[in-house]
Amino acid sequence: MHPQVVSDKPGTCPICGMALVPVKQTGAEAEDAADAEPAVRIAPEVIDNLGVKTVTVTRTTLVRSIETPGFVQQIEPTGHTRVKAPFEARIAALHFKRGQWLEQGRPLVTLESAALRAAEEAHIALLDHAAPTDTKAPDSMPAMPEAQHAMTLQESRARLAGLGLSSEDIQRLEHKRAPSSKLTLYAPYAGMIANLKVAAGESVPGGTMLFELTGLARASVLANAFQRDAAWIQAGQPVEVKLPHVSGRGWPGVVNQAAVSIDPNSQNIGVRLSFTAPTRLIKSSMYVVATIHGDVRRGVLAIPQDALIRTEAEDRVIVALGNGRFKPVRVRPGIETGDQVEIVSGLKPGDKVVVSAQFLIDSESSLQASFRRMTAP
Repeated sequence: MHPQVVSDKPGTCPICGMALVPVKQTGAEAEDAADAEPAVRIAPEVIDNLGVKTVTVTRTTLVRSIETPGFVQQIEPTGHTRVKAPFEARIAALHFKRGQWLEQGRPLVTLESAALRAAEEAHIALLDHAAPTDTKAPDSMPAMPEAQHAMTLQESRARLAGLGLSSEDIQRLEHKRAPSSKLTLYAPYAGMIANLKVAAGESVPGGTMLFELTGLARASVLANAFQRDAAWIQAGQPVEVKLPHVSGRGWPGVVNQAAVSIDPNSQNIGVRLSFTAPTRLIKSSMYVVATIHGDVRRGVLAIPQDALIRTEAEDRVIVALGNGRFKPVRVRPGIETGDQVEIVSGLKPGDKVVVSAQFLIDSESSLQASFRRMTAP
């Protein structure tokens, strides 16, 4: 018998004359026969040859991310400090090089002064005088009232703070009782040295400006987004801004105003953003790339974008039914982010969708459906 000969009623084969044998359908085959998009059965060895791969549909959290190019329009410095000598001193050491970027807490300059050592020695003497003792000599001077001791120590601490010592420096001095003639000043924030006025070894009077510490700047950006994304962009949404000349690093920012303008030629909308970055890295009219993190969807069904088959009429995926059977399923996609796409309807958790060779399987299913429509009575 010739298997390619098919008839909808009993008869004989027109080629060899043998009687036609009824075809017995299983439950799954009967269901496929009645389906407009029938399942495709593939032998295990063919599945291996085609490299068919599947993933399981799960619930996850998706954040709609919109990538927008833009240009820096305005720069406003947010960190600028003139570092001055708190007392007459000699520049013992400068802990930086010209143009070097310094992180917060890095040492800037070490000053050396006999006046600093004298102030620390006087503070230690006050501490020793105020310390309680079990016995005292009969001819010793009468102790000062405790309130006067406390006020004197407070005034001494204030004097040391005025000389540039931090509260940690004062606590260390009171604990170790070791006066020093050197004081190191540290960077209060990340920045770069500018307008250096002194050199190591020089002596300067108190109040002399040593250099300037310029840190971060706030930049205003006008970015361009597609008109279809206008509904997703709102003021206050977080932004990550990347500078093309600085690889592997992004700076956080925020959306200040959405849809501030529209380009009549490209129909793109203007979005005003702002971010903070080191002053040395940003310039006016500089090109940047911003990623706006918009709508957050939690507990949604998501699949890889590679699994989604898009056509003009509909979107569908290929679901693995098991035992070598695959079936096209219509779905309604939602937001897209990265390589993931939300599935609003059409799938359920635990379904397995094909992410490799799905187009071949979809074509075979469409071909079978076409043949059935041609041979339908």
